[in-house]
Amino acid sequence: MNRDGSGKQTPPKGSRRRAPDDAERTAAKEAPEVSAPFLASILDHVAQPVFVKDQDYRFVLVNRAFENLLGHPRNAILGQTDYEYFPKTEADFFREVDRDVFKSGQATVIPEEPATDALGNVRKLRTIKSPIRDRDGHVTHVVGVITDLSQVRAAEEELRRTRGTVTGASEESQLLIESAHQALLRKERLAVLGQLAGGLAHQIRNPLAAISTAAAILLKRLDLTKDPDVQQALVAIREEVREANRIITDLLDYARIKPASKERIFVHDLLDAVIEQLHVPETVVMERVEDEELEVLADARQLRDAVGNLVRNALEAMPNGGKIRLSAQADGLDVVIAVEDSGPGLRRDVISRLFEPLVTSKPLGLGLGLTLARALVENQGGALRAGTSRGGGKGARFEVRLARATD
Repeated sequence: MNRDGSGKQTPPKGSRRRAPDDAERTAAKEAPEVSAPFLASILDHVAQPVFVKDQDYRFVLVNRAFENLLGHPRNAILGQTDYEYFPKTEADFFREVDRDVFKSGQATVIPEEPATDALGNVRKLRTIKSPIRDRDGHVTHVVGVITDLSQVRAAEEELRRTRGTVTGASEESQLLIESAHQALLRKERLAVLGQLAGGLAHQIRNPLAAISTAAAILLKRLDLTKDPDVQQALVAIREEVREANRIITDLLDYARIKPASKERIFVHDLLDAVIEQLHVPETVVMERVEDEELEVLADARQLRDAVGNLVRNALEAMPNGGKIRLSAQADGLDVVIAVEDSGPGLRRDVISRLFEPLVTSKPLGLGLGLTLARALVENQGGALRAGTSRGGGKGARFEVRLARATD
């Protein structure tokens, strides 16, 4: 980044600025303008309520979800403070937190806070407030992202009432109730993710297409033999664009999983298709162990994608190489397809949340691969679980359990 904080390179003193060539002009035309209306349009597709306040604690930007939460139209909210819409005790608390964020310059999380909407309903909210800085590092605004906990709290209250009526219930019944509760919470989170995916995919893919087109034009027009580093940089740009598009595709695939179109599938053929669609580096040893003539009733494409995500996850866990064991064996009336790796394994505190969206230990990505894999497996009527490798090492093991196809 340049010393002026602009992120743009400035020519040395005394040099003349080069006129843009055809490739640069083409890229500039195709790149979308990142304007305030464009950003507001993106925020309106975000399912969670979002707001921005200035240094006078006035709302300067809110999205549609925030309007729906508060129950007032946007044009009535903008330019106002919390005191115009919330009881004084609530507004005092909001102001105190905002003041702390402006003063400390640090983000803060309010795990749960009450907020009264236009109809007088008291909602329970979880809010993350973060500072926005100008180029000189001064905090100019506070942005807040809200999660409405009201439905979750209502579900928990219903769960407590249910537990109170199930006197003398067996331990198995209690586990079923708890499982239903966790499923409700998971569906709530996944619904938010699905709405976010559908709204943002088109907005994000437009600038990615412009970046990819500009890189392609430069690859064709420039004499790259004179500077191999430029060629390498342009190739890297296109690869990263493809990776970003893959993440968007994962989002969309997850948001619109279709009912399974089931057919009889030979597990051997399925594993062949999984390996064929992946690039396995030479530093990774792939071992296959399987019983013969195993068949399952499933959607071939969905199951291939699910197992493929598990193998891809194993590859990403071993950037320096290692061993993957891909197995398929009969277990009573079921078929168990397992993917084991020799990587660092799974921490105990991560395993319980491993299949939740946006939970990942990787520096890049959204943590959707395993989430999508489980959704696809469950769409076949199967189950996916994670554990430790049985090979004696620290690696991870993922098991897909499906009903065996019968005659």
